[in-house]
Amino acid sequence: MMVEDRFDDEGYSGATPGRPALERLPGAVRSGGADRVVVHRLDRLSRNLRHFVDLSEEFLAHGVALTIVTAPMLGVAALDHMMLNVMASFAEFERGITASRIAEARAYLKANGRGMAGAVPFGYAADSRTKQLVVIPDEGAIVTRMFEWAESKLTPSTIAAVASAQG
Repeated sequence: MMVEDRFDDEGYSGATPGRPALERLPGAVRSGGADRVVVHRLDRLSRNLRHFVDLSEEFLAHGVALTIVTAPMLGVAALDHMMLNVMASFAEFERGITASRIAEARAYLKANGRGMAGAVPFGYAADSRTKQLVVIPDEGAIVTRMFEWAESKLTPSTIAAVASAQG
């Protein structure tokens, strides 16, 4: 049977077990409201081995099959179950490696007086003490004019042309 309700958690990482839609899934499984769970990739379901094992045991206890679109050959055999656990382990490992790399990059940027936010936008400067954006008065007046032009329905290309013409 096809369940009309979807369990998508847009904006959430597969590393987050407490996703709102994912928290509803075991209830649908327990109530007999599903006989198969379909996910695109295993790491979209979970990037935590223990969480994956808990979910798969819940599915097994209620006769619910798990289909992974990118690995459709995996079924219910013992070897398939082991492969799913290995895949879940790799998903957790990959999450840990990514988090480590991000932390290293942030530490490097911080040690070199730089931030992760990218370039400071025109009209602003980064306060060296607070790292907050502060308006540069002369440039801020130009930005205000550009927003006024946008409010008057000028297109972005027209605004760019007018701003360029005015230097």
